[in-house]
Amino acid sequence: TRTNHHISNIELVEQTGSQVKLRCDWPTMSVRYNHTEHFCGTSFYTLDVSGASPLITEKKVVLKTDYIRHVIDVYHV
Repeated sequence: TRTNHHISNIELVEQTGSQVKLRCDWPTMSVRYNHTEHFCGTSFYTLDVSGASPLITEKKVVLKTDYIRHVIDVYHV
């Protein structure tokens, strides 16, 4: 399976000290066996920015696609 991800509408929801909360929208296209599937959703992240690089401490994915024809995995979202 080949996938293509696009992240958009990144919004800073809250910042408290070294903790940052973000949300973003995304569409994903998945190509397999000459068939393309489209998925979309919203993700919510909590980042720890106290170190040299940001670290994701929490992640929540809300899948908005209302019909799924097969099992999906982490690469689809």
